[in-house]
Order: sequence, then C-alpha cells, then structure tokens
Amino acid sequence: MAVSGVALAGCAPDTNADAAFDEASNTAPMTLATQIGSRLAVDGAIQVASVAGSGSTTVLDATTDISAPTLSSKVDVGLRVTNPEVTVNANEPVNIGFSLYDEQTKAPLADQLIKVQVKLPTGWATFLHLTTDDRGQASYTARVLTTTNVTAIFDGTDSLQSAHSENDATLTVRPPVPAQASRQAVRSAVEVETPVVSVNVGANTIGEKAVYLASLQAGKPYIYGAEGPNSFDCSGLVQYVYKQLGKSVPRTTDQQYAATTHISQYNKAPGDLIFFGTPGNIYHVGIYAGDGKMWVAPHSGDVVKLQTIYTTSYMVGRVA
Repeated sequence: MAVSGVALAGCAPDTNADAAFDEASNTAPMTLATQIGSRLAVDGAIQVASVAGSGSTTVLDATTDISAPTLSSKVDVGLRVTNPEVTVNANEPVNIGFSLYDEQTKAPLADQLIKVQVKLPTGWATFLHLTTDDRGQASYTARVLTTTNVTAIFDGTDSLQSAHSENDATLTVRPPVPAQASRQAVRSAVEVETPVVSVNVGANTIGEKAVYLASLQAGKPYIYGAEGPNSFDCSGLVQYVYKQLGKSVPRTTDQQYAATTHISQYNKAPGDLIFFGTPGNIYHVGIYAGDGKMWVAPHSGDVVKLQTIYTTSYMVGRVA
C-alpha cells in the first residue's frame, strides 16, 4: 500500500487546514496508524511514496540499516614539558619548553595554542598563551623567586582531542648563600685557583618580591574598581601587591604617582611603577618586571599579564 502522507499518531487533525487540500484526504491519524499496522501484519514492510514527481519508493523493513553515519574520531594528542626538573638561582632566567604531538604517530602538531599555567595556593591559573612551531614545540623564559610548579593544557580542535601535560615543570630555587660563606668560597677559590660561581641573591629586594607577587596574579580578570584578590584594575593590582609586602600605597594612579619617588627611565628597576599620562592626569600604571616589560591589569575584557612597555612616553615611580 502506498501512503500519500504521514501523520503523527496522537496529534489532532488541523481544522484550519488550507482550503486547497481535499478534506477527504485529511485522514485521521489513528486510522492511518491502523492501516499501516495492518499492512505490516500482512507483508512486514511499509512502502512510503517519495516526494511528488519522483517515481521511486523506499521500502523499510526489519533488514533496513537506518543507523546514523559514523563520525570520524578525533586524533589523540600528547603534551609534555620538555625540561620538567630545573634548579635555578632566585630571579635567574630559565627557558621552559613544551611539546605537542600526535599520540599515535608522534608527528609534531604545529600552529596550535597551548595554555601555560602556574600553581597557586588557590589552584592552577593560566598566565600565558603560546603557539607551537613547525616542530610542535613552544617555550618561554621564566624568572621565579621561590620553587614554582608550571604545567600546560591544550583545549583541542575539531579534529584534535584536548590534552593536559603528562608531566609538570618544577622550578626549584636554590637557597641564597650567606655573605660570609661567599667570602670564604672566594678565598678558597684563590688558594686553589678554581673559579667561583656567583650566586644571585638580589631577589630579596622589595621590588623583586613585588614582581613575583604580581606574576602570581596572572590570568585574573580586569574589572574596573577591583582591588583583588580575584580581580583587579591597574592601580588596584599595584596597591594589592605592595600591601602584601607591608607597604601602604594609595588607591588611584594619580595618588600613587604623587606618593612615589620619581626617577628617570634609565634608572628604573624591577618593582618600580610605570605611569602613563601626565602629572594630575595619570590614566594607567604597571609594575616593571625588567627587560622592558611590566605586569599589568590592562583593560576590560583582558587579564593580568606580562606586557611589553608599549611607548617611550612614561614616567617612573619607586615605592619607598
């Protein structure tokens, strides 16, 4: 039996149907269902007429395969830290690398975004985005003042599975060498004519501690008027960081500029404040991190991050 139309069983017939349709063909749903059921009982198949104008029909029976097409599976991805165990002096630069690859073939995955995370007391926080090169690798230069754990995640794509680094990087900071021990080492070196390796102990300055504390806020959102600990605006970040170091810093950028010791750009040091604008009209501030960069809460829609000082028109203030 060829069925000219199919109605859903249990639905009421449309009493407002277009007059162009013959009312006699508006078959009651339950009657149609009964007719189909009877036909199934006779020969086990339903013949459904195709769209008008086509002469072909489709037969559905118990052997017809109507399963959904098989979706192609995503590629399993591997991600790891290439140098997971590193021992450094405080604030000493060290390169941390990551490798992203096809788990099965080990082929590198290029031009993919990796999120770098640091472990904070409250959990892991993303502070940096890296893109893999043609070898599937990415890296960045880290400076830490205390032992720090770093990891990476890959969010995946339409064809690649997401992944978490199979290992974490542990950046272990050597304890500072007491001054007296350093002098004794120098004397011993002279006596045996062996060179002495200098130890960086400058990380004990207030400014360098401020840089480290600012780095721990990486990834937290900018919200105008926010003073931490979960979100910041630019001057709120400065005030929060120095408050942790026992320093009382005013709240607004103009007040902060007025309260700091003003120095030249050429004499700036890590921890100094970078002010943008003019006295009485300071509109932005960041914490100098060295190498022409600063930690800053940039603007709405962004997060606390390490940013290059983008202009030569700025002023420098030092927290006393």
